[in-house]
Amino acid sequence: MATPLSASQLKLIFPAAATDYLGQVAAELNTNLEACGLDTPLRQAHFFAQVRQECGTELQPVDENLNYSAEALKKFSYYQRHPAEALQDGYDRDPVTRKIRRRAAVETIANKVYAGRIGNGDVASGDGWRYRGRGFIQVTGRANYAEVTRQCQLLYPGMDVDFVSHPDLMAASPGAERSAVGYWTMRGLHKLADMGSTGADVDRITAVINKNTDSYGERRANFTIAWNALK
Repeated sequence: MATPLSASQLKLIFPAAATDYLGQVAAELNTNLEACGLDTPLRQAHFFAQVRQECGTELQPVDENLNYSAEALKKFSYYQRHPAEALQDGYDRDPVTRKIRRRAAVETIANKVYAGRIGNGDVASGDGWRYRGRGFIQVTGRANYAEVTRQCQLLYPGMDVDFVSHPDLMAASPGAERSAVGYWTMRGLHKLADMGSTGADVDRITAVINKNTDSYGERRANFTIAWNALK
């Protein structure tokens, strides 16, 4: 039988989070650690390594940050094809004072970047913004929202929630935790976690969650912190 998670363990991984809040998170996850794919310290360490990167040391399931400069937007394929729109949509900073003169058009950015991908409709559909990254693991795209909904209904009998119809539920407890667990198990990440505790093992999971991220090293460092807290 798996040893339940404790708030004190999570505090070592998420030091900026309130202890009472961490207790609530632990209680939610402890409901069925085996079904959640979190029934060993190794699985837990890999899970929280990723969650720490997505939510920070406060463990807050914030919406995806789409506040990009024009230059940063040009890394996305849409804006590579439409460079003039990057100048229009990205934030503008005064070159002398470095103060923001114009905020990024974050909703527009999401709709353009995610249009026609991950089950989303076109730019005009608004799906990119509607299904932007949310939850403890930043689940993104209509198709993933639908798949996570189905997985959560299997994992949590009686859970009457549809993340496609009510996407904001993924940004607050218990949807934040459950959507992450749904994604974790439906992608078989708990089984990848069983392969070991090396940097390559962490990278393998990172590549499933966000292949093109520049945070591989940070996630490896997160794993070390989580592994020391949980093993």
